Parts: sequence; C-alpha cells; structure tokens
Amino acid sequence: MPVPPPTALARLQDTATQLGITVVDAADDDGPLLDDDTAAFVACGVCIAFNPRLDDSLRAEVFAMALALTYALSPGTAAHEGDIAAAGGFILISRMREAEPVSALGLLATVIAREHGHDTGSAGFEYTVPVSVLAGARSQDH
Repeated sequence: MPVPPPTALARLQDTATQLGITVVDAADDDGPLLDDDTAAFVACGVCIAFNPRLDDSLRAEVFAMALALTYALSPGTAAHEGDIAAAGGFILISRMREAEPVSALGLLATVIAREHGHDTGSAGFEYTVPVSVLAGARSQDH
C-alpha cells in the first residue's frame, strides 16, 4: 500500500523543525490559554503556540503566517527596514484574515502556505505586537 504524501500541516511542521522553531498548543490542564479571537502567538521567533481550537485548514494558514512573522521578527528595538521590532519578543496573531493578501507578510504567508501544499486565497492575518506596559506604550496593531 502506497504511503500518502505528507499534509501541508506536516510539511509546515517539518520546516519549523528545520528552522529550530518549537511548535506547541497554547493549553494547559485547564484548557486553552488563548481567547477565541487569538489564533496563535510567536515568541522570540523560536516558538509558535497555537490556539488548540483551530481546525487543520485554519491552523495551516496561521502556521504559514507565523513562519512569515518569525522571518521578519527582530527581538530588539533596533531593526532593519521591514523588520518587526518586538522588544518583548511576542506577536499575537488574530483570526482576522486578510481577504486578499495585501501586506508584505500576508503575501509571504500565502506563498509559504501554497509552497507547503495548502491551497488558499490568503494566509495573511492581522497581528499585534504587544508593547511593555512598563514602557508606557500601547500595543501596535497591524
């Protein structure tokens, strides 16, 4: 019996593993740690934690967006042009999808999803870079 080809989700997981990124569900014994509006968070570019309530199709699309964000994440305050400066190292990905990928990261995420075998019109999602309350600033929504 032939072995079925790997799913898009399995391919995305393999890519994350090759990049040294840990992938987990954001849950503990009490249940999910993320609210229903949050699909995932990226921590310091080395960890992606998913809301366990995502179905496989949405998870693959959010996974692609998370990988695009890890590519652009700068964990310091000084960043190169186009980088996301996340002093705390955290980015929250919402469930609000870009209907048509228009942002550079949305376009990159859509390419990543398609290259990993997931056919989608858009893998771009809104995201927030929380800013430290100690710094007296608010979060930056994108």
